[in-house]
Amino acid sequence: MGVNYRGERIVATSGLLVVAIGVAGASAVAALAHRATGWFAYVSVPMDPSSAEALEGPAPLELVSIDALRTPPAASATGAVATALALVAFGLLGYRDDTRGGGDAGGFVAHFLGSLRRRRLTTGAQKAVGGAAAALLSVQLVLFGNVAALWSSTRWSDGYSVMRSLEHLVIGSHESWTVIPWLRGAAVVALSANLLNLLDRAPGRATKAALTWWLCGLVPAAVFGPSWPQGFQFADASTGGFAWHSPALWAAGAVGAAVGLLRSELAETHMQGDTGVNPLGAALGLATVAMSPASVEWVVLVGIAVLNLASERWSFSQVIDAVPPLRWLDRLGSPYRR
Repeated sequence: MGVNYRGERIVATSGLLVVAIGVAGASAVAALAHRATGWFAYVSVPMDPSSAEALEGPAPLELVSIDALRTPPAASATGAVATALALVAFGLLGYRDDTRGGGDAGGFVAHFLGSLRRRRLTTGAQKAVGGAAAALLSVQLVLFGNVAALWSSTRWSDGYSVMRSLEHLVIGSHESWTVIPWLRGAAVVALSANLLNLLDRAPGRATKAALTWWLCGLVPAAVFGPSWPQGFQFADASTGGFAWHSPALWAAGAVGAAVGLLRSELAETHMQGDTGVNPLGAALGLATVAMSPASVEWVVLVGIAVLNLASERWSFSQVIDAVPPLRWLDRLGSPYRR
């Protein structure tokens, strides 16, 4: 149980349903994609990857080349699994903050300053550190697959081979792992999770923001811009193939669950809490990373970062109340907030 903004005690962790249904939806997408490929599968790529046979069958234990050519089903299976992992990780961290937080409030600065004063990490700081780790892992899987693939062709008795693998790991190479997209994507995921948390100061506000993000951002990108430019190279794939395996589907279960709870949330019989809004934001951020070219992702990252930083000084609720269209949308459907 928890206390809402009107001081009434209500169920405070209905976000567990968002996590459960979101994981089920992502698992279903992964299972459907698995029919065409294997889990975390890379396609074996010879030095000349133009062969059509390179797109058939599951991946062998070792890659012929460090450069990976992945089919849409393989990428979708990996991304859906990564989304499920992100939902569970951010959900558990949010649940711990909801149930063990002791009313700690504030942004990043407040949490870490509080941790220094107490000489232990607050639950908010734990959520920030754990969320960063979960974001790094999920983005790694979405953009580049299993990091062990970078070492599959390394001959450990050959010092030069080991040094080359270290070089690929640190600075990347053409069509292989690179640090900047990895860190940029992880920042988008972590800050997206925190942004929805910052918006969750009124019933239904975070869900409305998530639905707007999904409908106005991810769905149009899936329909009109189906070639995913981040970390993928697809050959002989139709537009329909891209759309059916779109990353927008990875977050569909979580968004749908939140929308399903919206009416009762607006009636203030429960609230998702950090348990629901943090993983919801992470799933949306992960899909955005997978679907966005680098230029768009930089814009998204800057925008989300500015909003996160602005929350340290200004109240989103006050800003929303001061803008009539935002105030109308924020209070739409609420019987208590007119």
